[in-house]
Amino acid sequence: MKGLSITVILTFCISICINLNAQNDTIHTDTIFDGHVVSSDWIDHGIVIGIDFSKNLYGEIDYYRSYIWEAGGFPTLSTTMNYGAEFSYFDKFVLAPKIQGRIHAYFFNASLAAICYSDFKKDYAIKLRPEIGIGLWNIDINYGYNIDIYKNGFDQYNRHVVTLRYYLKLHRKHLNEYDRNGNKRPEN
Repeated sequence: MKGLSITVILTFCISICINLNAQNDTIHTDTIFDGHVVSSDWIDHGIVIGIDFSKNLYGEIDYYRSYIWEAGGFPTLSTTMNYGAEFSYFDKFVLAPKIQGRIHAYFFNASLAAICYSDFKKDYAIKLRPEIGIGLWNIDINYGYNIDIYKNGFDQYNRHVVTLRYYLKLHRKHLNEYDRNGNKRPEN
C-alpha cells in the first residue's frame, strides 16, 4: 500500500512539472505585432438571389452591402442593407421594389423590409415585413409576415412568407485585424 501511495504522488508531481514546462506566457507574445490575429472585419458587396414560398410564388433579386465581424475564423455578427425587388407573374407582371435591413448573429438573423407591390396599373399595396430565420455563410432561410400599411385593390401578395436566399459576393474589402487585446494591425 505504501508503494502505491508513493507511485501516485510521484505520478502527480511529474504531471504537474510537465504541465508547468508546457505552458508559456502569451501576454507579451500573443499580440498583433507578433502576427497573432483573433478577429477581423470587412465589407462585402454583392447580389442576393431568392425565392419566396407561400400562396403566391415570388422571385427576388437585390443588391446588398454587409459589414461583417468574425472571431476565430467564423463570421459571428453582420449587418446588411438590401436594395432590390420581388417579382412574379400571375395574369399580369407584378413588381415589388423593396428596401431591407438585416442583422445576423451566429446562425440567427432578423430583418425588416419595406415593400411596395404593384401591377403597373392602379392596384398597389405597401407592406412592412419583419423576418426571422437561420443562415450559414451565404445561404439563409426566413419566415416573414407582411403587415398592411396601405392597400389599393392589390391582393396578390403573401401574408405569411418563407424565403430562401443566396448571397453572391462580388467584392470584399478587408478593414482591420485585431489581436486578443483589441489592438488593430498597424497600417503598412
